[in-house]
Amino acid sequence: MGFFFTDQFIEYLQYQRKFSPNTLLAYKSDLLEFINFSIERFEIQKSEAIKNDMVRSWVSELIGNGLEPVSVRRKVSTLRSYFKYLQKENILKKSPLTNIPQLKLSKKLPIVLSNESIDSIFDNLSLDASYLESLNHIIICILYGTGIRRAELIGLKASNVDLEQRQIKVLGKRSKERIVPITFELAEQISAFIEIKRKTGIVSENLVVTIKNEILYPGYIYNVVKKTLTLHKVNGKRSPHILRHTYATRLLQNGAELLSVKELLGHSSLASTQVYTHVNIEDLKRIYKKNHPKQ
Repeated sequence: MGFFFTDQFIEYLQYQRKFSPNTLLAYKSDLLEFINFSIERFEIQKSEAIKNDMVRSWVSELIGNGLEPVSVRRKVSTLRSYFKYLQKENILKKSPLTNIPQLKLSKKLPIVLSNESIDSIFDNLSLDASYLESLNHIIICILYGTGIRRAELIGLKASNVDLEQRQIKVLGKRSKERIVPITFELAEQISAFIEIKRKTGIVSENLVVTIKNEILYPGYIYNVVKKTLTLHKVNGKRSPHILRHTYATRLLQNGAELLSVKELLGHSSLASTQVYTHVNIEDLKRIYKKNHPKQ
């Protein structure tokens, strides 16, 4: 493929920037897509030959193919990191991304579950069941009760669950650890799940595993959440992240400080957490329109 230093770049992200495996795959996919485009369209054989107009042509083709602006923006972000790395290694003197503007994104508020949907889901959960049923139930309970990410749940160690102190230690993005408190009710649910796991004869350092004692894959958790939300007639998108959105929104609605929610979610930037304040503002607008005497 010529001299593009792709492997070195990915190794840099992995060992120095401590990116997660999923993020590394996304970066590698985006980068190879652009390089293959540049080779086929412009017949280049090395990174030093990449020019500004090549990047612009690629971005134009992505947009022309109907790719969502948020996805195009992510791919361009990958290139920015790549060219910064090449500059750092003195392979390039100047980034060809100069004058490539960031695509403007329409602000989409995160989808959250209604209180009625939450009540419906948890009123019908039962941990007094088979291991598989108990596993599926505890996945929902933990995702909603802690707001952790799907990958964080998959990697959650049983030894990092402190039922006595009612807290869990979570390994987040870029190997950052954080402590997330849990309710008395969730602690009891986890305790019941662990007992069923023990009776089933499953011994694993991971809290949640398949009945064959294998690490859960992301699609399994996605399907459990989607099936549960569909069963309880939740409309729209039904992904694990909606439980995280709902967790954060409910905390803010009940008086939690924004900085505290940022720490609980493991966000590196406060801007990522501030999106949930917009959800609350929309709720206030609806209440105002419904109840103000002049409306």
